[in-house]
Amino acid sequence: MKSTLGALAILLGIFIWTSTPANAEWYVGGQVGFVKPNDLDKVKALGGSGATFSDLDLKNALGYGMKIGYFFETVPWLGLEFETFTSNPHVKQQDIKATVGGSSITLDQVSGSHLRVITPAVNVMLRFPGYYVEPYIGGGIGAFWGRLSDDAGSDNDLSPGVNALGGLRFYFNEQIALFTEFKYNYTKFKFGDTYEATYSSYGLFGGFSFHF
Repeated sequence: MKSTLGALAILLGIFIWTSTPANAEWYVGGQVGFVKPNDLDKVKALGGSGATFSDLDLKNALGYGMKIGYFFETVPWLGLEFETFTSNPHVKQQDIKATVGGSSITLDQVSGSHLRVITPAVNVMLRFPGYYVEPYIGGGIGAFWGRLSDDAGSDNDLSPGVNALGGLRFYFNEQIALFTEFKYNYTKFKFGDTYEATYSSYGLFGGFSFHF
């Protein structure tokens, strides 16, 4: 019985130590991180040929961006966040299998392409308010802008997609915090008259945020 009461007392102490009074809160921050894209899949040629292609391997890339958010006074665990970030997960030089009308052919060492992805997103945020450590999760809709370019030219596309994230924020004081978070992105690109494909990626980001 005493051990149970002791454990409850410790949990209550942790809650009091980490919890923060309910108040409205604005914040801005910068972020930088590592992006690991999945292969471009469901690759299909446009223009009427009906050709499909094997998945295209993408390079790992650095990512960077910024965010601005607001947590509500009446529900301090709920907020909205706007963020934008960019990365360059270029298409590698690789063998590609093309299929047309049931017949397949392998194209050896096809030259790579430059791919840039810029993602503005609006997220609904949930957090456990804390003085020192604050866990949070969020998710929302992104407007994924992709630019694909090679020696033959370039194509752009702007497509809606999913942005999901979760992380921890570590407070130095009431105004400055260090955060680290995991992201997942998903969208479908249609690059002009070239081809369409599904893009998804994982990212590990970190940065500083300033709270008001």
